[in-house]
Amino acid sequence: MAAVKAGPARILAASAAESFLRVYAQILFSRSPAVGLAVLAATATVPRALLAGALAVLAATALATALDLDREAVRAGDYGYGALLVGLGVGQTFGVGAPAAALIFAGAAASVLVTAALRAWLGGATNLPVLSLPFLAAFQLVLGASVFVGAEHLPHPLDPSLLAPLLPPGLVLFLRSLGGLFFLPRLDAGALILAALVLHSRIAALLAASAFTAVLVLSGRFPALPEGTTVEALGYNAMLTAVALGGVFFVPSLSSFLLALLGASLSLLAAVGLAAPFARLGVPLLIFPFNVTVLLTLFALRQRGHDLRPKSVDFLSGTPEENLAYFRTRRSRFEQLYPVAFQLPVRGLWTCTQGVDGAFTHQGAWRHAFDFEVRDADGQLSRAAGAVNEDFHCFRLPVLAAAEGTVVAVEAGVPDNGVGAMDVDRNWGNHVLLQHGVGLYSLVAHLARGSVKVHPGQVVRRGDVVGLVGSSGRSPRPHLHFHLQGAPVLGAPTLPCRFTDAVIERSPGAAAVETALLPAEGEAVRNLQPGDEIAAYLGLAAGRRFCFRVGAVVEHLEVEVDLYGRHLLRSRSREATLFHGSTDAFFTAFDVVGDKASVLHLIRAALPRVPFEGNEALGWTDHLPARHFRPWLGRVLLDLLSPFLRRDGVEMDLRLRREGTTLVVEGASRRRDRRGQPVVQTRAELVRGVGPTRVSVTVRGRARCAELCAPGADEASPNDDPGGSS
Repeated sequence: MAAVKAGPARILAASAAESFLRVYAQILFSRSPAVGLAVLAATATVPRALLAGALAVLAATALATALDLDREAVRAGDYGYGALLVGLGVGQTFGVGAPAAALIFAGAAASVLVTAALRAWLGGATNLPVLSLPFLAAFQLVLGASVFVGAEHLPHPLDPSLLAPLLPPGLVLFLRSLGGLFFLPRLDAGALILAALVLHSRIAALLAASAFTAVLVLSGRFPALPEGTTVEALGYNAMLTAVALGGVFFVPSLSSFLLALLGASLSLLAAVGLAAPFARLGVPLLIFPFNVTVLLTLFALRQRGHDLRPKSVDFLSGTPEENLAYFRTRRSRFEQLYPVAFQLPVRGLWTCTQGVDGAFTHQGAWRHAFDFEVRDADGQLSRAAGAVNEDFHCFRLPVLAAAEGTVVAVEAGVPDNGVGAMDVDRNWGNHVLLQHGVGLYSLVAHLARGSVKVHPGQVVRRGDVVGLVGSSGRSPRPHLHFHLQGAPVLGAPTLPCRFTDAVIERSPGAAAVETALLPAEGEAVRNLQPGDEIAAYLGLAAGRRFCFRVGAVVEHLEVEVDLYGRHLLRSRSREATLFHGSTDAFFTAFDVVGDKASVLHLIRAALPRVPFEGNEALGWTDHLPARHFRPWLGRVLLDLLSPFLRRDGVEMDLRLRREGTTLVVEGASRRRDRRGQPVVQTRAELVRGVGPTRVSVTVRGRARCAELCAPGADEASPNDDPGGSS
């Protein structure tokens, strides 16, 4: 099928339609136009609600655009969903006559202004979400103004469904409660909202069902519900609260589900407790309990000392499934125990001669420690018989700072022992103690006398030389001792340690990069030895533009740096963004958010991490989110179980090699199919100064490829055949 050029008018119309539908999706914490379409269909069950809601969305979008508010936020629907709720409420309460239209326009305008103000205040001062506070404020103004424009209250339309007597009472209440969120407490509307919720997220649907079950159980224990409340109103407040806490603002897990149920219960109590005061004031309760419960919970949990269980979503939020997959992949890929990354404190290839729980001194409170020495090509630690310190290959070699830090304490005057002798009175010998954070220190010990090159209070960078290897203190032969500890006192208990992006040399032709290395006794290890050559193949300088063809579809990409300094590869043809970054040693593609059909997903899978060391004997591992490679039905079923699973990723083995002037990065999953073939295989071809020219991902024998094309190639419609999918 030939590519079809999309004209400016077609592109503008498609963009406007997507923005319109995203407003509807926002109420379910979604940004998917498909979800928005399902919600729009639910409002169509009552024509006046459909008309009033659409009118409010258009008015709010036009005003936000005219006021030159954040364009991305307008396109995402952030300024429209409050107005949508106002429009639905006005349509159901007053119809769609002239007085009601005036209320809709006024309410939409008020919602936009309140949204802008709250985004600036809550987002800046406390980093809290706006939620549906603009709707609550604007709708209250609309209700107060209704008497002045002559708007008459209409009787609430009855649910015409004949299925209610045939369904379980709990299911009827559940569906009407979902519809009630949009002022449509009807079975047909509720069923469409449920379909939208399931389409958005199976985890969110499970959270909503769990919360509503809790509402039925708890409300059944009340003698009677207060005036102004119904089970439906209690239900949609509890369900929204559970979805927000269980999967939107916190990573889905057992602890987030427990928090969601706690939040749902608190929203129920808030609704019951506030119903009477609100009724006396003549103010409808609406979704105030949801807002107050979520905001108070978020503010309270952000005062924690450790953000562990449940884990906050501290990255660009997606669906609950995407949040969970991104968090698990990040945890699997970067197994850092601390905010600071530690490299090996040496240059070149060293052997770990005593590791954690070593046979000699690394025991008990001091078990997390490492001794390093140098072996020659014959595997010997010294020349000749090793009778003197100078015979040992490691003696007086440089010792490096393992991470940035501040020098806390040094000792430089302890004499080096003769071979076989030890100074047990000054156990650590000459040493340097660095502080890397609150309660995080590193110690290098047994340094050579007079070799310490730093002083207390000095700030050092990772890789700075702090001294030379010696044999002072409790050291019968020259070696380097390294450990982490939690206090600035010699002899403090040690802490677990992992070295970031270190290399294990298994043989002259085989080496492996470990993301978080725990050296074992006898292992030969070193830091990566990066250069500039490999980085030149990636070609991801800011401002670069790429054009890739996937089947018949052409997609245009551009490298950007956003206001937060994050490096992005953004699709200009689809709503998708790849976040990436580089250190001295590695290029890393972090994750993709947006359109699942974007070529960025192929690039993310084929180039997850690339070391800047051009050694073709070097291999490394990485993890890809498993849900991207499952069949549709398996993905849906596993989504329901994924919050309660410990791990869920595809571990990949990767290597690079040269084919003429092309650098090839190939990957294969450790997981195999019945024929013994890798379930996932990837390949990326890169040209120096150009970047990736071809990427392919093969899943269970089915390949999807993207090839670099001419920058001026015509762009195909996103609805054209993408040429296969994974």
